[in-house]
This record gives sequence, structure tokens and C-alpha cells, in this order.
Amino acid sequence: MYLRQLDIAGFRGIKRLSIQFKPNMVLIGENAWGKSSLLSALSLILNGGEALYQFTSQDFHISEQETQDITLLFCFSEQYPNERKAKHHHLYRTLFVANEDNLHRLYLRVSGEKQGDKIITRYSFLNELGELVKSAQNEQIAQHLAKYYPVYRFRDARLNQQKIACLPVLWGGDKALQKEFFALAQLFQYYFLDKQHLDRHDVDPNLLWEQLNSLCFRLRQAEQDDKPNDVQKQLLIFLRSLFFNEQNSDKLKAIQPIILLEDLGSRLHPRMSSITWELLQYLPIQRITTTNSVELLSQVELPSICRLVRYSDKTQAYRLSRREMSKEDLRRLSFHVRHNRSLALFSKMWLLVEGETEVWILSELAKLLDINLAAEGIRIVEFAQSGLKPLIKYAKAMGIEWYVLTDGDEAGRKYADIVRSLVDENDMLNNRLTSLPRRDIEHFFYTEGFEKVFLKLAHWQDVSPARQNRPMSKIIQRAIQRTSKPDLAIALSNEIAQQGAQSIPLLFKRLFSKVLNLSRTQ
Repeated sequence: MYLRQLDIAGFRGIKRLSIQFKPNMVLIGENAWGKSSLLSALSLILNGGEALYQFTSQDFHISEQETQDITLLFCFSEQYPNERKAKHHHLYRTLFVANEDNLHRLYLRVSGEKQGDKIITRYSFLNELGELVKSAQNEQIAQHLAKYYPVYRFRDARLNQQKIACLPVLWGGDKALQKEFFALAQLFQYYFLDKQHLDRHDVDPNLLWEQLNSLCFRLRQAEQDDKPNDVQKQLLIFLRSLFFNEQNSDKLKAIQPIILLEDLGSRLHPRMSSITWELLQYLPIQRITTTNSVELLSQVELPSICRLVRYSDKTQAYRLSRREMSKEDLRRLSFHVRHNRSLALFSKMWLLVEGETEVWILSELAKLLDINLAAEGIRIVEFAQSGLKPLIKYAKAMGIEWYVLTDGDEAGRKYADIVRSLVDENDMLNNRLTSLPRRDIEHFFYTEGFEKVFLKLAHWQDVSPARQNRPMSKIIQRAIQRTSKPDLAIALSNEIAQQGAQSIPLLFKRLFSKVLNLSRTQ
């Protein structure tokens, strides 16, 4: 069984949120957008302790001077048909609700209410009609769930000095494997528990990381060979042994911890972070990770990334469904965005342009207009390599606002048609698209009063002084060939700076106005 969904109303920084979980999910989102509140809801209720959590006054969401009651609805799901018949589910087996996918659900509702000076916390379960199930055992069952599906939260790569319950068991006669698990235990204690643990001169942290990398290779090889992975099973037992003083092996095997990793990349070198991330992929347990690390995010599959966006009335969870995009589009998008432009995944707004020249020129124009693109959460992303449609579809799936600038040539008109096909009914085309009135951005600036910039860069010598006789396209091509597109963008921006911001074409002033309005909706 695993935690499939959580619905939150009125808890801390979240007014309203519904989020579905996957076995491995990476959460991104700006500060104060609800990540910490979400993780707190999970770790406080499913705390694995001896007592159920009781809400405090600090847990209530306050909006417009009104305090909202708290409702947390946890939805657990079977992983395979009839899993509910397992021995450790006996206490709540009758509470499972049938579902059309033949995997039964279990709904735990935790509510908080202020009654005068008192705060009442109630634990209950819902039936197939969404009605409360009246039972004197509700709290006992909820505590049983919290013990078998405990959440462990690694806040800032620390466990608040939690002590390991017992040392990992060393298996069999494989000395190399024993060393690898010993290295894992040492590094775990150093980075997640007691920092002083490796302050011994006879322990080489670099060697420990090499041994951990060797363990990853062992797991990877077994997976590629499609062999029963005993090492993976041992790794899971090792992880459980870190937290539980449980001597009953059957109970230990039944425990399914949910691991919350906060800012994994903040404490580790990128190489160490990469090794740790690979090791986590082999754990057959549910994992939720938050990160602001570009390096770590570049290793995560796009469908595993969940983006939280906070609006005035709710917090929305966005995630790409595998059915929303073809395998080829997903492959191209993964290469174009995830591997090369992971920073764009943290942006509020994508300004989609055809090529490199637009990136350079628009970046310079934004500076001249005193627009800090990074601070506004705006990222300029060229789309010619990956295709425009996959980028827009991904932006829409992830709640990233978007705007498109196209050339005025035949290719640009085709791109504009793509935008038209993807604009929502309640949206307006001119809020999403600007098409240049010229074939490309270079020709546009040439005709907007910046001809002398191109003449200078092209080292053009007029045979005929008549302006109308100058071959515009040839001059532009030579200017690019003699310098570069970045140099051309800088030369244009320098000329605009000399003439003043009033010389910026009105088309681009309007474009940035629309882009800023879109980015500030979040």
C-alpha cells in the first residue's frame, strides 16, 4: 500500500491543495508557496510515534483575518489487487473502498477545529459515499497506520540528531558488499545524523564515497541483467534498521516508510549528490524530495517533477502526465530543458523565441527597460531545437506561464499557427503571441532605425550612397559573419542605450508588458 493523494484545507501556509503522489516525486516551487506546509502535514500526522498528533493554534491557516478549520484527507491505495488481505491490514480491512481500477482505497480524515480556547483534533475514516465511519477504534487504526507507514523528514539534510536504532546487518561472506554497506552507514551518520562521526584520521571520506558508488554500480548491473536483486532487498532492510527498534522480522518487513528529503543538494557536492540520488532510485519505497539544485533536477525525469504554485485562493500542484506527450517529444524536451536548461524549470514564465539572436537581444532590451528577468522569474527559452509545441504543452502542464515571439517568415507563420491551436478558449491570442512584421529580428531592427549598426559591423563600403540601393539582407548576413550574434545583440543594445530607452521599438515594450503581467499572476 502507498500514499496516493493528500487533500489539504486550512493548514498553515496552504489554503487549499490537492496533490497526487508517485513512488518518486521531486517538488519544486518558490519560497512560501507551500512545500514546507505540505511536508509538515505528512510528517506530523504519519509520525510513527506512540501518540497521534494534536493540532495547535499555529497549524491553522489565517486568511483575511479569518481562521479556517483544518481538513487533511489522506488517500492510501493498494499496490496490487487484494493487498488489503495481508496480515498487517487486519485492523482496518473492512474500511477499504472499492475503486474502478480494482485497487481498493483507504481514506483517513484528520480535522482540526477551534472551540473557544480549545482545539479539537479528530481522526476518522470515510466510506464509499464519503461519509464518516462511526467507530470507537478510529484513533487506534490511525495510530496503526502511522506506525506502518511512517514519514521520515530529512530537514536540511539533517535528522535533528536522531540516533540510529541499530547498526546495519552485514550479510554473507561478500567482504566487498560488507564494506559498501559499512560505508553507507558511515556516510549516513556523517551527513544526516552526527557530523562528528567522521572526524577520525583513520577514516577517508573519499574512499567511503567510492565504495558507495561501487554499491550503486552493483545495483545498476543487477537491474540491467534483469536478475533478482537481493542487494536491493538488503538495502531496504538496512534502511529500516536505521529507524526501528523492532525485533520481529515480519513486522519490520511490513513497515513502508515514506522518505522526505529536503534540499538534498544543499549539503552535498554535486558528484556526491549524484551518487546519493542514484542510490535512492533503487529503494522500493515512496520518496518525496524538494530541491533548488539545478544539478540535481537535471537528473530527474520530467514526469517525476511536481511544481507547486500559490495563487490567492489556492495552491496548485502541476505535473506532466506521460500520456500528454509522445516519447519523441519527451526525449527532445528532456534534452533541451532538463539537461541543458534545468534553471528554466524553476521559472514562473517562459518567453519562447526561435533562436540565439532573440535570446541575446531580448536579454539586453530587458536591462535597458530596468526589468530584472531573473528576479521576475522570467526565462527566455529558444525553441527551434526542441520544437515549440512540446515546450508549450509542458509549460501548461506545469503551471508555467508562457509567451511566444515568432519571426515573420513562413516558418514563423507556422509557429504562430501552433500557438493558435494551443491557446485556451478563455485566453486571447495577443496575450500569448507577438509576430515580427519582418522576416526575422535582424531585419526588424535594420528597418527600425538601427541600420548604421549593421553597416558598421559588416564593414560596408557604399558604392552608391543612395540608401534604397543598399542590399539589406546581404549587409545583415555579412555583419553576422564578421562578428557573431551575441556581438550583434550587444552592439544593438549599446546603440539603444546611447539613443535612450525611448528608441526601443514599441513592439518590444508591449511584449515585455504582457510578459510581466503574466508572470505576476502567481
